[in-house]
Amino acid sequence: MLHASASRATHRRMATPGGLTVLVRSVVAPTPGLHRQPSVRPWALREPQRAMHLLMTGLGALIMLSICGLSSFFVIADERRGLGAADTGTMAAESPYSISSRNLDPEPLSMAEVFSGSTVQMKAGDAPYRVEMTHIDNVCETATTGAVGRLIHDAGCTQVVRASLTAPYGGYQVTAGVFNLTDATSAARTADQVRALVESGDGSFAALAAGAAPGSDPQARPDSQVGWHDRGHYLVYCVISRPDNTPIAPDDRYAGQITADLLETYLAGEVIGARALNL
Repeated sequence: MLHASASRATHRRMATPGGLTVLVRSVVAPTPGLHRQPSVRPWALREPQRAMHLLMTGLGALIMLSICGLSSFFVIADERRGLGAADTGTMAAESPYSISSRNLDPEPLSMAEVFSGSTVQMKAGDAPYRVEMTHIDNVCETATTGAVGRLIHDAGCTQVVRASLTAPYGGYQVTAGVFNLTDATSAARTADQVRALVESGDGSFAALAAGAAPGSDPQARPDSQVGWHDRGHYLVYCVISRPDNTPIAPDDRYAGQITADLLETYLAGEVIGARALNL
């Protein structure tokens, strides 16, 4: 049987250098004998290590969750971009950067690349556009009128490829073509500046017709309607006229369909899209 021996405590006052008095308690050890020392809890010594381990584990889990979250975000974003490209008819595998300048895309356009046959068909089973005449020129001003010629020249245009077509509905006459400019910046700037010139009557794109002089003014015919769109370092355009020479209304469904077919789907999507894909 273990007996606890008593200990006694004494108290004394001690003055610190600053003048503060501190009460000091001294404990006199008990006399030798059998007694039980206070047990030390083994886990108490490990508490700091356990806390650090838990902290590092939590941080690691948080980092992994963040990485997984970002990965999921980018996967979803890529899928949405892919779906968007499919919806607009563009080729998801193409690189817009490849056609951002003529330095990256130096090969000139060819007539076979833009208008290779006697017809242009949007998809199998559709009535095709009939190609009446084609023209390729290194002097880009021949496909413009007024101040648009200078604008195209200043954008570094080196060639224009165009064709005269008959639409499969309504007998509408169309001139559609592509300007090869220096880079995407100059193409986008030109597209913006053309609008002001067309609206003010100071310039436009020229119609291509048998016997017509280069740069003939489509605005001389009140029925003409023009459209344009930049894609990479290219500017695609079209000039549309009714066969009866009457004005085209802003909401004309045939003119809207022709613009979508030839500018968005064919020239910008298929022709320029194929070039971007193959670079």
